[in-house]
Amino acid sequence: MKTILYKIPFALLYSRLLVAVLLIVFSFTNTSSLVIIGLCVYAIISDVLDGMIARRLKISTVEMRQMDTKIDTVFWFSCLFYLSVNQHAFIKSHILELFMLVFSELFIILFGLVKFRERISFHTLLSKFWALVLLWFFIDLLLGNTAYISFKIAFWYGLLVQAEILAIALILKSNQPDIPGILQAINCRKGLPVKRNRFFNG
Repeated sequence: MKTILYKIPFALLYSRLLVAVLLIVFSFTNTSSLVIIGLCVYAIISDVLDGMIARRLKISTVEMRQMDTKIDTVFWFSCLFYLSVNQHAFIKSHILELFMLVFSELFIILFGLVKFRERISFHTLLSKFWALVLLWFFIDLLLGNTAYISFKIAFWYGLLVQAEILAIALILKSNQPDIPGILQAINCRKGLPVKRNRFFNG
């Protein structure tokens, strides 16, 4: 029973990878928008639960947190792929903003590889809430709305999140998982203990 319990965080983690694959497959089918929305809601819930359960069981490792970040990236790019196939008009009218978000994500990945020789995996508090904002936008658009307001908020908030992550990467001397924000990164650089939220990255 205990062994099965310890496998739950990993099952939740890799299930998001399955969701990403399904989104790509369903991009070319007439799958109901409600099914797509359900998959995305599940992905966000699993993203919260896998970390919480892993920390509760004291099995959260640097490797697991980095894998979590990589799978999150794959999931969100699968969402973008789905929209590219099924929401041509929206993608065309917001191509510049989408390019900026994708470029910022890829730039941060490259920056982390150059400076730390590994993927950045800070799991900041702002990025946690960005996932919820992105989910709101995705649902808003799939329900047939213009999603103008939700996308604008997701776009500008996303740039803020990426700017904070880049700032943290510049501050830290070495890569550290689960850095809630800039102030905590400064403390970490000074060798002080980092305060973490017990629900998100404690």
